[in-house]
Amino acid sequence: NIITSIEPGVQLFLENELKSIRDIWGSDGAGGVIIDPSTGEIVALAWNPTFDANSFGESDVSLFGNPIVEGVYEMGSIIKPLTMAAGLDTGTVTADSTYNDAGFLFLNNKRISNYDNRGRGVVNMQAVLNQSLNTGVAYVAMKMGNQKFAEYMKNFGIGTETGIDLPNEGRGLVDNLDSKRDIEIVTASYGQGIAMSPIVIVRALSALANHGMLVT
Repeated sequence: NIITSIEPGVQLFLENELKSIRDIWGSDGAGGVIIDPSTGEIVALAWNPTFDANSFGESDVSLFGNPIVEGVYEMGSIIKPLTMAAGLDTGTVTADSTYNDAGFLFLNNKRISNYDNRGRGVVNMQAVLNQSLNTGVAYVAMKMGNQKFAEYMKNFGIGTETGIDLPNEGRGLVDNLDSKRDIEIVTASYGQGIAMSPIVIVRALSALANHGMLVT
């Protein structure tokens, strides 16, 4: 017998949401995972566009893959909570720590900036997450140090496989975490220059709701 962790009502909800998102934004694809962060059970997992399992032979074979597990992407700003968690756990920052956000900074002759190129002045760490400030997580990563930051990211499972019981799990591309240049570490702090599968980031983020423990 096979007993799945999928909840049909939640799965249907997720599938309908993904279709709606694609209809609104015209994206090539949309995916989602709903996980129990304390057990690792996948409650719902879906990708749109998909195929009809009742008409398998009539479906486009390009839709048979599972980008949630097989695909590898730069995840962008959803990495920021991991960076902030690492900063808090190491004592590098506290919730009340502040920095002066000029809106941009230069590293290794490269300019990085917030998504809107605007500075906010003196802000605390909560504002960094609320406003998704690239310069804020860059501040945390630089203060933490390249080696410690990379160690934490790897401990979150970035760059490894989760072992989920689905085929062809993609392996992350995280060589930039071993770079000696500050720019690679800083861009990684907000999810650029490193790539991973969606299921890897879902597991990593689950650790924030699970007392720092990675689930299987």
